[in-house]
Amino acid sequence: MRCTASANGALDARRLLYILQRAYMSYLATKKSDVAYDSLLRLLRRFCQRYGFSRQRQTKNKLKQAVLTEVHDEFARDFHREYQSYENDCVFNVDETGMYYNLPPTYIWAVRGGSAKISTGEKHSMRMTAVLTARADGQKLPLLLIMKGVPGARIETNEFPTFPRGHHYAMQENAWMDAVVWKQYLRDVLGESIEEPSVVLMDNFECHVSDESYGIMHEELGSHLCALPPNATSVCQPLDVGVMAPFKRNLRNLWLYEEQLEGGDDEDPYSPTARQKRMAMVLRAIA
Repeated sequence: MRCTASANGALDARRLLYILQRAYMSYLATKKSDVAYDSLLRLLRRFCQRYGFSRQRQTKNKLKQAVLTEVHDEFARDFHREYQSYENDCVFNVDETGMYYNLPPTYIWAVRGGSAKISTGEKHSMRMTAVLTARADGQKLPLLLIMKGVPGARIETNEFPTFPRGHHYAMQENAWMDAVVWKQYLRDVLGESIEEPSVVLMDNFECHVSDESYGIMHEELGSHLCALPPNATSVCQPLDVGVMAPFKRNLRNLWLYEEQLEGGDDEDPYSPTARQKRMAMVLRAIA
């Protein structure tokens, strides 16, 4: 453990789980499925603390809570005044979140008093962006999953037909949302679900609030685009406030119970292929 940490590597719960891979399934079998993951993490934390490691996390500056509360209250008043005539099945919220095959750690274990920095090479090779949409009446829309690659190339041609139907898939060079993918989302996901004048609530990401986006929403979908106040998604974005945390917790639980995939690498037979990872991530997201 100390060798991994001293080499500027991220010593996290995932690495410890790999070390214990053959043993932890019997431990999990003694726990209820909805608490097994947290129980195992507590066991690992006690072990690390016993041997001189402290739990560390990078911090980010945030708006003061009083300011956020004021922004939330003002936005809520304006929103309800403007859109109070819309029924719940005509109010949509869309949000995006990154997801990883190996699930990047929230915390890492570092030698107590030492540094929490990791080397620049510590990257997660497989990432997707999941676009979630829900109506105010609780109805969920199909997911849009954005994968890293060249649009129209081999992955889209050969793998997309094998993915579960009922959801949408897109390629982007960095697996991020951009103007091209956003137009696909508006027309293929929202466009198939909006049946009457509606309002769509979203953050103020550049491609979301572009003139082209407003045009598609108004002219093609007959709907209003309502952008959230800057830096206030943590209190004003419904999906961010109430859905993303359970969604990511479910991804972690599914990852924990996922059977290890055998890949095609002769040097590392337990390393899944990129294609296997993509399918595994799709199945987790839609589960």
